[in-house]
Amino acid sequence: MLDNKESHLQKLRTLFSKMGAEEAGGITFGMFEEKINSQAVREYFETLGLDVWDPWSFFKLLDSDGGGFVEVEEFFLGCLRFSGAAKAMDVGKLIQDQTWLIRSQGRFQRYMEDELCQVKDGLTSMADVLSAISRGVSCAQL
Repeated sequence: MLDNKESHLQKLRTLFSKMGAEEAGGITFGMFEEKINSQAVREYFETLGLDVWDPWSFFKLLDSDGGGFVEVEEFFLGCLRFSGAAKAMDVGKLIQDQTWLIRSQGRFQRYMEDELCQVKDGLTSMADVLSAISRGVSCAQL
């Protein structure tokens, strides 16, 4: 098991090096996109059990801190995490997160609808006042 992890880690180091990341300490999306289409890099990803059919989405998954720059550690951990088939626990977590997002979005939408109705009512009242003023009605008479 340990030998397999070391072999896996060495493949990742070689892949990261092929992308030109050693000098910069990491890769940008541009560097990743430029190299992902080469046959050698695709073969490395395949040997790691990674199917990178959407480079932008995969890069965002690797960029765990959202900085637009994938450092060596992020790259290694991301590739190890995403290699192979999804585990039932991973899928369960995704379902749970998605359910939470849907509920939260629904609550936010209801809140915004209420707020917009209040804004609309306030604007209607202001329009009525302005209309009355333009007709010569004094504020005291309103």
